[in-house]
Order: sequence, then structure tokens, then C-alpha cells
Amino acid sequence: MGRPLHSGRRKWRLINEIHNLMTTARAEHPVVSSAIAEFIQTYKQAREDSDDGIRESAAFIARALQEHARGWLDDDDMIILLEGQRDLARLRANNAQIALGSRIRSTVIRLIDIALALLVGAL
Repeated sequence: MGRPLHSGRRKWRLINEIHNLMTTARAEHPVVSSAIAEFIQTYKQAREDSDDGIRESAAFIARALQEHARGWLDDDDMIILLEGQRDLARLRANNAQIALGSRIRSTVIRLIDIALALLVGAL
């Protein structure tokens, strides 16, 4: 299957929105700023991956963060959602070929870990 065509402008708008969603008053702290930068870089990498599952997982995480920022999901909802997604990603990585499993760990699972760390740190 071919990769879906995405408008470059739309992708950058979403990346900027994610950055704005994750940037809080605590973002001035160097560790938080570093985590946000790593999240954005990992998100870009995941959205450009050749695997549909990795791209879809990144989009799902971004949508969940948007819903959290809008108040549709509370902190507990986000923690449960992200931990469940991490468990699913780990299962998929363990059952995948070595190269794909490595990419899942370095993108999807890392995105979830960073988002959880930022969320828990903000509580």
C-alpha cells in the first residue's frame, strides 16, 4: 500500500499545535523543553515512517493530546489511554520483525513515554 498524501502545511500546523498543547508554564524548565523537542522530533519521524501502524499510532497520540487540551479527556483518562496504547505497541513490537519492532520502540513507545512523563510531571 502506498503512503497517503498529506498536505505539508497541514502536517506543520498539527506539529505546531502539538507543540503549543505541550508547552505550559513549566516548559521553561530545561528538562521539559528538551522532552517537548524530543517528542516533536519523534512525532515527525513516526508520521513519516513507511509502516501504516506507526503513522496511525502517532496520529492517534496527537488526537488524544488535542482532546486532552480541549478538556474532553482528563489527566486520568490520558494516563489510562496512553498506558494501554503503550502495552499494545509493545505487543506489536515483540511480534514484529526485528527492524519494525525497533522502529515501533523508537517512535510509538517513545512518544507515549514522553507524553506520559510530561503529563505526570504537570500533575
